[in-house]
Amino acid sequence: MLNLRSILTAIVGLVVLVALAITGTATFAAGPTPTPAPKAPTTGHPGPRAIGPSGNTDTSSFTIQNIDTTQGTVLVDFYDGSGNKIEPNPLNGGQANPIPLNPGQSFEVVTAQVPNLTPGQYSVVLSAGMKIGAIANILSTGSINFNESYSGLTQGATTFYMPAIVFNYYGWYSLISVQNVGSGTTNVTVSIKCLDGTIGTLQKTGLAQNASVHFDLLAQTPTGFSSGTSCNGSATITSSAQPVVAVDNQRVPTGGNMQSYSGVPSGATSYYVPALYNSYYGWNSSLNILKIGAGNQHVVVTFSDSGSTSCDLTDAVPSCLLYMPSKHPAAGYFGATITSNSLPIVAVVNAANGSQAQTYNAVPTSGATNASGIPAVMKAYYGWNTSVTCQNVGAVATTFHVAYDGYAGNAYNTAQTFSQGQTKEFYTPGESFLPNGYRGGMTVSGNAAGSLISCIVNFNNPGQMASTNGSWSMSTNAFSK
Repeated sequence: MLNLRSILTAIVGLVVLVALAITGTATFAAGPTPTPAPKAPTTGHPGPRAIGPSGNTDTSSFTIQNIDTTQGTVLVDFYDGSGNKIEPNPLNGGQANPIPLNPGQSFEVVTAQVPNLTPGQYSVVLSAGMKIGAIANILSTGSINFNESYSGLTQGATTFYMPAIVFNYYGWYSLISVQNVGSGTTNVTVSIKCLDGTIGTLQKTGLAQNASVHFDLLAQTPTGFSSGTSCNGSATITSSAQPVVAVDNQRVPTGGNMQSYSGVPSGATSYYVPALYNSYYGWNSSLNILKIGAGNQHVVVTFSDSGSTSCDLTDAVPSCLLYMPSKHPAAGYFGATITSNSLPIVAVVNAANGSQAQTYNAVPTSGATNASGIPAVMKAYYGWNTSVTCQNVGAVATTFHVAYDGYAGNAYNTAQTFSQGQTKEFYTPGESFLPNGYRGGMTVSGNAAGSLISCIVNFNNPGQMASTNGSWSMSTNAFSK
């Protein structure tokens, strides 16, 4: 039996510039993703979750999905900033804690609606006897709106890697959240290296068990930086004694842009990227790639349609930024494969369209399986829609099988067979059997024996994008089952 823990930083009530963070120890993936505006996908909860530059009301939600083949329960524990545990029962909507979930079923915990959970900032641990996936959502109301989502992690480590960190970079600032998931106190150091070679550090001593620290680069200038520093780079997070997990919420405080992704404890030499954009309905993508370990590293990015690009990483500048309009030969929507010839790397994908921004983690080839679980998809749910992009990342060609929670009788197979590297987008408004207002889980699998797939999830609210100041799009990774 798996004893799966998923740690998540939740926000309730009045807070200033805080972040949402999840982690765990078993079968999660990690990250966020972009999507084209006209087919913009989305996920979230209608409740306010502002992360405002002047301290608007912030609330969070997180959605848990059973991605196993058997029924089970999930226990939800909250931890305050000092690491004290709160175990509310019931949760929102009168839901008992632990939460029973059938295979494929999901449940959203809305922090602002949990009885006896006082306003404040919390971390969350999810414990289950079966495999689960979880995504955290930050949604907001206020003078400026911030919306983002990121995936849970399954394990902590004493070193975490963040491929994309920003400080005063075209108005962008990172907010790095680190949680101690060990059994005692630890000291945390964040080492930032900019693309121009500038180095900055941040530190927290005496971080208690289960407690979190939030390094807000808008309010806190790293040692080695000045107020005039402009940095686009990467970070390595080290813990002196206990495993930690980390998430970065990046935003432009004055414009409402926001994108979030989860850090990773290790790298790989090969990654798949299901979706990149060059002038695709106004969306453009970039890749941030970070090497792990000492020595020079040549990295090649091969596009799924045609062409390739590369970058060379050194110890002085261990990361690179590849902007698709400058690196991809033609406009459009495409996937990619990232490879290094020796050292492990990590990578994230960013996409932007005006005030809208999204991020997701590139998927290591070793992390792909035959099926992906998506905890939350929506169709006209308070204006939100979802698209899911799946890529065949294995050598076996396959069709895809698609199933939505509560609509087993409408499960279907794609007519097209997809070869290695090819992608397929599933857009909820195009699923005629789903009613408007739908919110539930989704499972996509490869039908061919031995096939391997990987999926990303995009969330957009087109009506709010057109009429309200701020960011109304977000992305996350699906979970390999």
